[in-house]
Amino acid sequence: MRLGPFTGIVAVILIVVAFAVGGSTPDVGDPGPQIKLFYHHHDTRQAVALYLLVLAAAVLVFFAGNLRHHLAEADRHGWLPQVAFAGGILSAVGFWTASSLTLAMVDASDKRRVGGQAFQSMNAISTDFFIPFVAGIAIMMLAAGLDTARSGTPLPRWLGWAGIVLGVATFIPWVGFFAFLASGLWIIAASVFLARPPKVKAPAEPPVAAPAG
Repeated sequence: MRLGPFTGIVAVILIVVAFAVGGSTPDVGDPGPQIKLFYHHHDTRQAVALYLLVLAAAVLVFFAGNLRHHLAEADRHGWLPQVAFAGGILSAVGFWTASSLTLAMVDASDKRRVGGQAFQSMNAISTDFFIPFVAGIAIMMLAAGLDTARSGTPLPRWLGWAGIVLGVATFIPWVGFFAFLASGLWIIAASVFLARPPKVKAPAEPPVAAPAG
């Protein structure tokens, strides 16, 4: 069964649900005691959110591997499939690290010895820790888009060009956030096209011999 490509859809769903469950978290400038109190009162919700994000990152690795496989089949001697896979790995590691930061605050929220200053520092790092997983997704789309735009396989060329545009836009300030949101749609579309059965070429008919004169 060709289930590998569908891991992209599963990863996107888990990421969206994880951020929805996590909800709005304290800002960088909020006082430490307030941050500690937030994670103490919402420890279960934050724990569920970080677990979903850990799971989503694991599934994303499988999608990146499947994407690399399909790209490499069409580009056996190129290096862009490996770059796309590396981008997926980088994004997964970024999600896992972000989850670890959240786990640290949840775990320390009921510890008396952990003061507000520590929570302020951890919260500042956690709030602004988005570059690795955002950049990883952008690199994955950009490399896959470049490879696809050149060969037209395994994805349609229009999706390849969309990956290039979104990949570049992700690195542009004030635009990158929206490009990252759109990357979920790109991954879903890529999953659907990768899941299609390969086209089987009809065997060529043997030439018909001309009748003897």
